[in-house]
Amino acid sequence: MVRALQTAFTDSVIRCFVRTSSSRANLPESVQFAVGDLRDSRSLRQALAGADTLVSLASLGFDWNDPVFEALRGSTVTRGVFLSTTAILTKLPVKSKPVREHGEALVRNSGIDWTILRPTMIYGTPADRNISRLIRLVRRSPIVPVVAPHARQQPVYVTDVADAVVAVLASERTSRQTYNISGRDPICLEEVIRTVAEVMGLNRRIVTVPLGLARSVVAFHERLARKPVIRVEQIDRLAEDKAFDHNAALRDFGFAPLGFRDGVHREIAMMSFDREPIR
Repeated sequence: MVRALQTAFTDSVIRCFVRTSSSRANLPESVQFAVGDLRDSRSLRQALAGADTLVSLASLGFDWNDPVFEALRGSTVTRGVFLSTTAILTKLPVKSKPVREHGEALVRNSGIDWTILRPTMIYGTPADRNISRLIRLVRRSPIVPVVAPHARQQPVYVTDVADAVVAVLASERTSRQTYNISGRDPICLEEVIRTVAEVMGLNRRIVTVPLGLARSVVAFHERLARKPVIRVEQIDRLAEDKAFDHNAALRDFGFAPLGFRDGVHREIAMMSFDREPIR
């Protein structure tokens, strides 16, 4: 993201707001750094001093929304791009939805020239929390269990999200607009798994786990585990249709994302499996 902004806006100074514990290994040395915490309005105000544009990559689904917008009031910032998520459109009674809605409302009432981008599930690096895990599972296991194999997904490649931010800042048509940004085409969950296996040249058997059974097992795990690795809410979200039209983004700033096969091919090429046996 930072490199995309640097390339597009060569005359601009880019300042990154990071935690003391944040890794800066992948960030260019030429950027400025401001250190603090999103829940600390004072450090945020210091980071925003003299800035005219804010690109907020922090999720709007957490408790730092109010401090961020408190710091934004009275700052020199006049333009902002905020990453939300298509998860805000879920019809499920998830706990994060009201928080996300509150965050988007703060954006719209911020008094600055804003744009909200709602990406679908972002993938494309070995560190992503979803597709990279699936890639490793498909590599290791000849049998891949799946809940709701026909539920549609539309993951978006990470560089397409970065390019979208740059394009939004360069287009006047995006002022005070909200856009879904998704992958090129919807793809069912079973086809996601098959595509990953095919790109790696593997033959995998996909076994469907009934939704009710999966919910029961995960609910039992939630009751027993101090820190559950998966929750019933995640199973329900997995089974929910997650196909989202991005025609408005195409119309207003030329958003033209990768297809999943091309994107996952790039991600697999980045991943190192030297210490991971293939089966």
